[in-house]
Amino acid sequence: MSTASTDSSGSNPGLNQILSQLPTDHHNNAVGVTESHVNPSLTNRIPTNDSTWINKFYSLDRLFSGGLLHCSYRIIDIALLLVGLISNKPKCNLSNHLAVTAICLLIFYFIDLIIIAIFFIRNMTQRNSSLTEEQKLEQLRRASIVRGFFMFFKIIPVCFGTGYSFSSSLPDSNDCELMRFCLGVVCLSTWLIILIPPTKPELPIRRTLLAECFILSFVLIINCSYIGTVANAISNVHNSSCIYNNAEDLYLGAPLKSYAFAGLLLFSCATLIHIINLIINQIYFRLNRQRQFYVYYYGLQYFLNYSGAIIVIYYFSIGGLFLFQPRSGQTCRQYAPDLYKILLIWEWIRILSPLFVVPLLMILCCLGVFFGIILSYCLPASITVPILELLQEWRSAAPMAMNPNPPATQENIDSVPIVLFSQESNQFNQTDCAICRTDFESNEELKKLHCGHLFHPECVANWLRITRICPICRQRMSLTNP
Repeated sequence: MSTASTDSSGSNPGLNQILSQLPTDHHNNAVGVTESHVNPSLTNRIPTNDSTWINKFYSLDRLFSGGLLHCSYRIIDIALLLVGLISNKPKCNLSNHLAVTAICLLIFYFIDLIIIAIFFIRNMTQRNSSLTEEQKLEQLRRASIVRGFFMFFKIIPVCFGTGYSFSSSLPDSNDCELMRFCLGVVCLSTWLIILIPPTKPELPIRRTLLAECFILSFVLIINCSYIGTVANAISNVHNSSCIYNNAEDLYLGAPLKSYAFAGLLLFSCATLIHIINLIINQIYFRLNRQRQFYVYYYGLQYFLNYSGAIIVIYYFSIGGLFLFQPRSGQTCRQYAPDLYKILLIWEWIRILSPLFVVPLLMILCCLGVFFGIILSYCLPASITVPILELLQEWRSAAPMAMNPNPPATQENIDSVPIVLFSQESNQFNQTDCAICRTDFESNEELKKLHCGHLFHPECVANWLRITRICPICRQRMSLTNP
């Protein structure tokens, strides 16, 4: 899967300011739906206002032609390939098929980085700043098409590299083992990134405590099962061939005990971070203040998740070589067969299951459509039509989820009275707008909700088009005109 395509919102600064503060409104369970309701250009959740780190991220990602999140993977892959090529022994020269494949991948990666650098320099020029939003989007699409063209053909050497890395017909010498290991890690990580692409930061969505507990229960069941079974398997393994002692153990053997121990630490930390995030999210969603603190914490949370995803990708890539390469770690496999089997099962469950789940779902969908068409042709209309009508009645009779805080109408918004700041009673002693966080000026025209809170007219109008509750006190605005 490729990284989500980038887009840009319109030039409405008030709406972007609202989007940057949307975590304060948590009665809408689907932020993306409300965004698209307000402005169709926001369906990709890419605000352009620089009020939060999320907006700055998307602005920077546009400068990198949508490849910002992949730069870390590119750098790591290039470093691994260079290590494999530079550390060649004399008998494993550059004419070897492993080396040729590694050089081809390096060429594709450098081309991708060059394209990103060219468009980055182009985006930073003064001429680009004078372009309209449509012209910038067209330029971004061209960059994505060019990068996608080269990355598509990169799959060819990745396929060859995967085959060479897992081949059992390599020479008996260890001259090319380091190159095989580095190339195998790069190829496996490429497939895993396609299956599990890096996620871009999005506006936090409120979930109920019940939903959060259900998600946490699922995570705990999976992670605790992994930790329990793996910890039990490594408890009685003491053979030196299963323990990491130096770098050569990575590509000449398979230190499965050390690998399993690293997995225990990794998924224990991931579980702990998930619990901490759940607690802080639930506390924050019940507070009316300290919103700015959560914005920074959410940035830290995303950074940890992104870093953890990188570690997991390369962790399972190395594990794939340990577990699936026929020449890796034969001694440890024979000494600790239970540990090998446990790690192999979890490798399939954790990573390789999408290879079967996605095609299986596609096959089921295609079969459903196929049999539906066949039945529609084979059965008479006297049977198919009543069945379709019955399904339609069931669908129309199904209960619809109602939004407890629907958007206010334009008539309701226009009816909100306008007051002058410092000339109207300010019972809450407000000095700034809680939506855009901008200080009020003397005699500035403001909108005053029936609860008494003051806001900029544009800010509160855009807010009420999303939900009719006050951003500060959560009091609902009446849907009828006063």
